[in-house]
Amino acid sequence: MSKNLDVVRVSIAGQEYALKTSANADYLNSVADYVNQKMDEIEKSSPDSQSQLRTAILVSMNITDELFSEQKKRRQLATRVEAKTIAIREYVEEQIHKTEDK
Repeated sequence: MSKNLDVVRVSIAGQEYALKTSANADYLNSVADYVNQKMDEIEKSSPDSQSQLRTAILVSMNITDELFSEQKKRRQLATRVEAKTIAIREYVEEQIHKTEDK
């Protein structure tokens, strides 16, 4: 069973792309806007004119760094939540045993 795919057109760095996707068009346009914003940042931060390919590679590195940083934060949060959950469970079990011993 295959999903119905729509064609969504986005513009990145002045280039038009037709994407076959099941994703929402507004979402994909938001993603394209984010990539364009990052490309503008890289282009403005470099005093020399650089190729579009070089800019795209640097943008890819920056976005990947953002992704990895967020994934690390998520793992750290999950670890803290798990530790707190274990502590709460142990506390509740301890209180139940104290109540049962009375």
